[in-house]
Amino acid sequence: MAVSLDTIIKLPTPQKVGILLLISAAILGTYVYAFHLPQTRRIEAKESKLNDLIREKNIKSNIAKDFDKFKEELGRMSEDLREALSKLPDKREIPNLLKNISNLGKEAGLELLLFKPQGEQPGQFYAKVPVELKFVGSYHKIGMFFYHVGTLSRIVNIAQFSLVKAPAKKKGEILLSTSCVATTYRYLEKVEGAKKK
Repeated sequence: MAVSLDTIIKLPTPQKVGILLLISAAILGTYVYAFHLPQTRRIEAKESKLNDLIREKNIKSNIAKDFDKFKEELGRMSEDLREALSKLPDKREIPNLLKNISNLGKEAGLELLLFKPQGEQPGQFYAKVPVELKFVGSYHKIGMFFYHVGTLSRIVNIAQFSLVKAPAKKKGEILLSTSCVATTYRYLEKVEGAKKK
């Protein structure tokens, strides 16, 4: 059955209203689905992005407010790093430092029996440079040696300290045969660290 304008006009009013409502609902549904919902989604996405940008701006504003403080702190940290690195010898200074440790032992009156560098042990940022030491001397002389090693401008740790054999008496002095490992540290340059990797 063909629907024409004349057949619609002849229908009773409630049916005309029903058809009008159906056509209006179809037009409204098409508009909402095709235009309104995509626009709403776009607006929500833009609002979300705007909120993210506002949050990011606030974070950056806070950082910008504290920029001078951060710059000052960076300067302090750089100075601390320079000071710490100044206590770590570089590759050229290692032989002199080891020689100084040996000389300190002699100056303290110790008889050095063994002074054996054990080779560098590279780490991530620094390399350990251990030296095995064996010496004979009085308690007081050993203490003076350790004291003088502790006053060096470079970092030197004494570890694995032990008495090798029982104390002996010589010329009215009690002598201790001892061994230890003196370890210094060397900062690895970036190029060196990359080669090791």
